[in-house]
Amino acid sequence: MRAIVSISVIVLVMAAHVLAQTTPALAQADGRDAWGDLLRQAAAKVAPTVVTIETVGGTQSVAKGSAASMPLAKAGFILADGPTTGLVWSADGLILTSQFNFLRDPSVVTVVLADGRRLVGELLARDEVCGLAMLKVDAANLPVPEWRPDDEPIRVGQTVMALGRGFGGPECSLNVGIVSGLNRMSGLAIQTDARLSPGNFGGPLIDIQGRVLGICVSMSLSDEPIAGVEWYDSGIGFAVPRPLLRVSVESLAVGHSLRRGLFGVRLDSRPNMPLHVRQVADPSPAMRGGMQAGDRILAVGGRPVKSYLDLKRAIRARRAGEWVDVRVRRDGHDVDLRLMLAVSEDIGPLSGEPESQPGFAESVPP
Repeated sequence: MRAIVSISVIVLVMAAHVLAQTTPALAQADGRDAWGDLLRQAAAKVAPTVVTIETVGGTQSVAKGSAASMPLAKAGFILADGPTTGLVWSADGLILTSQFNFLRDPSVVTVVLADGRRLVGELLARDEVCGLAMLKVDAANLPVPEWRPDDEPIRVGQTVMALGRGFGGPECSLNVGIVSGLNRMSGLAIQTDARLSPGNFGGPLIDIQGRVLGICVSMSLSDEPIAGVEWYDSGIGFAVPRPLLRVSVESLAVGHSLRRGLFGVRLDSRPNMPLHVRQVADPSPAMRGGMQAGDRILAVGGRPVKSYLDLKRAIRARRAGEWVDVRVRRDGHDVDLRLMLAVSEDIGPLSGEPESQPGFAESVPP
């Protein structure tokens, strides 16, 4: 009797395994696609708030043949006139999108709502740290998306979708993936392997309940305007989460652009070398804060830095106008400095350099 029971259990387990393997195929054959239906339902929930953004005119912001344009050229892309994607932020006409399509300062911006209405868009401001741009259209009572609550943690490995309207057609494009990392790019972004490209930059990254997790953007540790172009459709993409979006929107909605914060120094950026200050610009945050040539940078914002890359990560998320604490070693003693970061236009030439020398970022190659 026991032998019969054991054989029966084995048969049931094998049958269950076969059924599990064949169910998707059977569902497809019957016209049923439960997983696909779930994804489509989630996308349909958000789709009324996803818009197409078309841009016309403007100037090419990256000179042909320049070092900055090389990654773009290798990838086979040019700075095009759109279209791309945006997401309704507020019912009174604020549209949040990626700054990528506004690098050319387009002369005409058109926003096509999900219901087909075409409206003139006004570019209010940009956040170059998070790669965002804010538009305004003359409309009211626009549908707004549901956002995943802040107290519901985003989990690595959870299913997500990137929606876009920059590829044409009446329906949103939908790229499925997972959350592959959190707090990436110095804490600025969610990382996903859902394929991203200029057509869905500015669109939402959503969960399978149709709730928005963040805005898809082009992003990397590079300071170039086209940063992130090297990762198009590579399985490495980024989205700015809602808590950081709220911080940006407070400024963007009133027309105040957010710029990267700079020190105004030249460093020895050779690999595995201590971060010695070679030159200090005059004027600059570094000079006003008391930094001197020969100082060795030990920490920024309480975060130890041992390399040039450490430094870039430490200030990647900081904007002009922010105060930052810097610890340096000078003549064998640790010295604490406090600097207010500035934009490049407010940074003068490096000491000993010609007056025509442009302002520098937090560091430049030697």
